[in-house]
Amino acid sequence: MRSSVMIFVVGILFIVITDGTLWYQLRKYIHKRYQIILYSLHTLFFLLALIMFQYGISRLKGPGAYFWIEKFIGLFFLFYVPKLFFILFNGISILLRSCCLLFSKSLRMLATFFSLSLFLILLYSITLGRYNYKLETVEVPIAYLSEAFRNFKIVQLSDIHLGSFGPGYKGMEKLVDQVNQLQPDVIVFTGDMVNNFADEMIPWIDVLGKLHAPYGKYAVTGNHDYGDYTHWPDARAKQNNMTQFFRNMEAMGFRMLNNRSIPLVIRQDTLWLAGVENWGKPPFPRYGKLTEAIDSIQHPRPIVLLSHDPSHWRAEILDHPNIYLTLSGHTHAMQFGIKIGPKKWSPASYIYPEYDGLYQQGDQYLHVSRGQGYLGYPGRIGLSPVITELILTTGK
Repeated sequence: MRSSVMIFVVGILFIVITDGTLWYQLRKYIHKRYQIILYSLHTLFFLLALIMFQYGISRLKGPGAYFWIEKFIGLFFLFYVPKLFFILFNGISILLRSCCLLFSKSLRMLATFFSLSLFLILLYSITLGRYNYKLETVEVPIAYLSEAFRNFKIVQLSDIHLGSFGPGYKGMEKLVDQVNQLQPDVIVFTGDMVNNFADEMIPWIDVLGKLHAPYGKYAVTGNHDYGDYTHWPDARAKQNNMTQFFRNMEAMGFRMLNNRSIPLVIRQDTLWLAGVENWGKPPFPRYGKLTEAIDSIQHPRPIVLLSHDPSHWRAEILDHPNIYLTLSGHTHAMQFGIKIGPKKWSPASYIYPEYDGLYQQGDQYLHVSRGQGYLGYPGRIGLSPVITELILTTGK
């Protein structure tokens, strides 16, 4: 509670100081009465929004909580990140005015240009950029893969976070259409279908139920699917939520691979698909039991493993040489990054060595999806949400 009050006070001071500093820098341009009123109303709006956030929205415990919190975060970033950029560089230009007038004017123009550009980038990221899915096709050579599974197509989805979307969200039907157009052999989902509540799934059961693959749809749980990030009245309520989550996944047509495996059979050949519950490094839960998932596979067949958190790959999975491909999500690539050709960067790289795309060690591969949804900031900057089409090819 004390930390919440501190954040609230800091937020109020931040808004007042930022808007006060910007007004001081622009005071000769904002001097007419209607301009002052509009500027004051803008500041008042965010102060009132922060008060509502503190005393109303942040105390919501139902499925709608994340939706409203994320909308506030999006608006706050949209207006205040460009402001901070302008204040900083325009402030430098003011300091240099007495000695370097031409450079000072140029810096002020650049500050204005880049601030407006940043505003437009952020605006795109929380509107069309939310569901501007990028299709990525990745070929993965699997050692000892049988001919029957050559060019077998897996479409990986991950981290949809359904509670982040309102009922008017257009991205879900677009996602289903784009996946079905790929005509995948199998569809896998690598965790975090919801933010906390099974009820988040209800508006989307019919839509996601239209995903189709002849060899089935399979999924594992992510850290958010357990409802660990909210307060439940008692243990039974939390368990009921988990039970409903599994029922909703089944209603969507997904078969859960909770520490178990299943054979995919083409003619007389078999590819094993295994899945574990969430296995993460603290503070993330560790429910996954890898040995339990693959112990029933008696013959040395290639295994494709679903495990939500990519940290699991180096911690345990690489010790099992028959697991030739692991599919993970979780990182979102922090919903921010830059990719130019083969070169890419995201702040996620400082936490997760494997945070987006395909990684290899020996004959074993890990593919990390940055997902289709969002959490916290309601958009994607630089790295679009992704639909991954994995094509299995024969290795040695």
